[in-house]
Amino acid sequence: MVRHLYVHLPFCASRCGYCAFVVEVGALEMRDAYLDGLCHELAAEHPRLGALETVYLGGGTPTLMRTRRIAVLLEAIAPSMAEGAEISIEANPETVDRAAFAGLRAAGVTRVSIGAQSFQPQLLQSLDRRATADQVRSAVACAKEAGFASVSVDLLFGIPGQTWEQLEADMAEVHALGVDHISWYELEIKPDTALARMGAQVPDDDWAADAYEMIVRDLEGYGYRWYETANFSQPGHECRHSLGYWSASDYLGIGVGAVSTVDGVRWRNTTALASYLGEVARSGRPGRTMEPLDAATRRRERWMLGLRLDQPLDTAWAGPPDHPEVIGRLEAGGLLEIDGGRVSLTRRGRFVQNAVLHELMEYA
Repeated sequence: MVRHLYVHLPFCASRCGYCAFVVEVGALEMRDAYLDGLCHELAAEHPRLGALETVYLGGGTPTLMRTRRIAVLLEAIAPSMAEGAEISIEANPETVDRAAFAGLRAAGVTRVSIGAQSFQPQLLQSLDRRATADQVRSAVACAKEAGFASVSVDLLFGIPGQTWEQLEADMAEVHALGVDHISWYELEIKPDTALARMGAQVPDDDWAADAYEMIVRDLEGYGYRWYETANFSQPGHECRHSLGYWSASDYLGIGVGAVSTVDGVRWRNTTALASYLGEVARSGRPGRTMEPLDAATRRRERWMLGLRLDQPLDTAWAGPPDHPEVIGRLEAGGLLEIDGGRVSLTRRGRFVQNAVLHELMEYA
């Protein structure tokens, strides 16, 4: 039975320059119809659900659904929730205020993730972000006031044109916020995004590697646990929903473009909003692209996901790597630690995780 639910809420006021997600710019008049569609799909999928330990409302800009609709959605999910479930929502700073956060908290949301990306005006402009640094600060203050169990911020590094001084300024800003959790990702310019079309270039690999090491060092110095490749938390504030993904647990995704992995099968819902709404109205389920996962794929994913974490990987659970003969060399090189049937990356190994994985595993 599935214990982790993702709900995709695709509406956005505009598309950011780096965004390759399934979003609907404008179309706010479709929000009520979309809420109905989600409830239809949820009802159809109810037999798959166990007691849900986590629910994640992602997007898009979920907070554009507004509190009334979020409350209706969570009320529909509530009969399937376990006691003490983590309920997360992503929030763009310009779409929330004190009243919005109070309403979300009253609706049952326990965790909020605020999209900052940067505090530097030039970088925000280059990313086509609407929120200002002041709006990020205000959103964090309002979220804390509302009493969420955890408040997180998302940031990017390796932004085209980003300087070392700007990165250090962002670090100072994050430290001053004093949030419970930080996700700090290296920007990847995906095909067909605005940044790709304009030929934007990220800083070189050496700059990015130095930046990543500085981020880890400074956040650990501020008391955050580097518990996953790009995620840092104060004690007890790890994202339980994301830990479900990284432990290769089954999860159900509902909504346009949402992905699910259940009982060895992965599927993705149609990415067209009109098709989604029509199909769930007729049958309760949208059109889907199905992908059965063979044993080798699942084994490789367990290694890929498990080594992202700061906890040892149990090889009895994960299965053997494709190239066990390299383990001794990686251990001797100070990249892996072996303790019986448990494998973990050393601190040095965590900074070159992808290179280690490609030594161990065969990835297409």
